[in-house]
Amino acid sequence: MTKKEKTNLHKMVRECVILRDRCCLKCGKTTTLHASHIYPRGKYPKMAFDPLNVKVLCMRHHLYWWHKHPIEATKWLESTIDADRLDRLRKRSNTIDKNPLIYEDIKKDLEEQIEIYQNEYNLDHE
Repeated sequence: MTKKEKTNLHKMVRECVILRDRCCLKCGKTTTLHASHIYPRGKYPKMAFDPLNVKVLCMRHHLYWWHKHPIEATKWLESTIDADRLDRLRKRSNTIDKNPLIYEDIKKDLEEQIEIYQNEYNLDHE
């Protein structure tokens, strides 16, 4: 996958999770939102484009809390994110996946999820 394709997918994941979560999950702020990975994309590249592995935090909580206080952040995560979702992510992080990441497949999945969240958002604002 090219660097340009990866950049495009990261943008799509960010759009998807912001539409899904709508605000910082820690404080509720709706500005300076970051897409923050639960399992780091460097260590778990196969999970980098999975919206379930991404949560929304404001810049302050992403950079100055999530990355600086991992024990506290982990406890908060376990009390905030659905246990089934965390369990699926935990299992996936411990699975060896030798299948290549296919840009078109990931892009299509993200486009479908974005459309679902956009439709939900539009229904909420009608």
